[in-house]
Amino acid sequence: MATIFIQKKKENNIIILYTIHGIALGPGDPELLTLKALRILKESDVIFYPGSITKDQKKSFVYPILRYHGLENKELKGFFLKMSNDRKEASETYNATVQDINEAYNLGKKIAIVCEGDISLYASFSYLLLQLQELQLPVSLVPGINSFSLGAAQHQIPLSLLNDKIAIIPRVKNIEEIAHYFDTFDTVILMKIRSGWNTFQSELLEKDWNCYYCERLGTDQEYITTDLTTLTTREIPYFSLLIIKK
Repeated sequence: MATIFIQKKKENNIIILYTIHGIALGPGDPELLTLKALRILKESDVIFYPGSITKDQKKSFVYPILRYHGLENKELKGFFLKMSNDRKEASETYNATVQDINEAYNLGKKIAIVCEGDISLYASFSYLLLQLQELQLPVSLVPGINSFSLGAAQHQIPLSLLNDKIAIIPRVKNIEEIAHYFDTFDTVILMKIRSGWNTFQSELLEKDWNCYYCERLGTDQEYITTDLTTLTTREIPYFSLLIIKK
């Protein structure tokens, strides 16, 4: 973890300021971290991690990964977001978290901010990053494995070959939208499928497409299938995706 500079002295104590690190933890398997990510986490004093609030219950997808690597001795600070399309409360949570990060930074603490998946793909960290940049704080990002890469590996399929084009689409609402993307792309990756799943699932069965369903990848609750009929009565979780190929 790189030291940036010595900024100030306080009662003869030198405060050393460190780079703030954004760390991707991968899709769920605690061993799918880069060596660099794990090293920085072990060197950190405080780790900020995201979570969700559903029916007043706080949960964190990434906390078990931190626990797996024995990081409970660190100062762990969760920031929890309500699962809602209303961004007001989320913005308030991000603002408060950035304030906490800034305070820890000025105390000379080594800070890591983690997220599931990759650090730059639908990552909660990106909302924090913008504010950290506005504060002109030094930040370094460590990328990670995204969920659809693990999904393709588990299904043992290539996402692309030769000149194949790939589209990554969140929250698709209907089958017409999916078909439209196949006018240009060879592989379509649907993220966050839960919200529109019931509107297009039955129509997917009528298409001559190869579908690869994935949920909770990398965890002990992982489930994958190419038989969409098995999903008719299955509750689709937030951490699910569908890879579709012509």
